[in-house]
Amino acid sequence: MLAVGFLLAAVRMRSHDVVRPAWRPVDWLLHVQSRTNSFITAVVGAQAIYIVGDGGLGALVTEVWEPCGAAGGSLFLLARWLRRVRGIELATPEREAADE
Repeated sequence: MLAVGFLLAAVRMRSHDVVRPAWRPVDWLLHVQSRTNSFITAVVGAQAIYIVGDGGLGALVTEVWEPCGAAGGSLFLLARWLRRVRGIELATPEREAADE
C-alpha cells in the first residue's frame, strides 16, 4: 500500500508539473482587473454578435438577452473564485498626496 501511495504521489506531482504552464495565461489575465473585465466583455460581446446574426437585433433585445447576462455574471464569479484559489490579490491603487 505504501508503494502504491508513493507511485500515485509521483504521478500527481508529474501531472502538476505538466499542467503548470497552462495556468500562466490565466494568471496573467487574472492579475489585473481591467484585463479580466476586457475578457468578460469580449466573450459577452461575441455571444451578443452571434445572437444578433442568428435572430436579429429584435431577438437580442426582447428575449435572448438572458444568456448574455448569465455568461457575464458567471464569468465574473469564476474570475473571483479563480483569484482566491490561485492566491492572486489585486493591488490597491495608491493615491499621490496633493501638494498644499
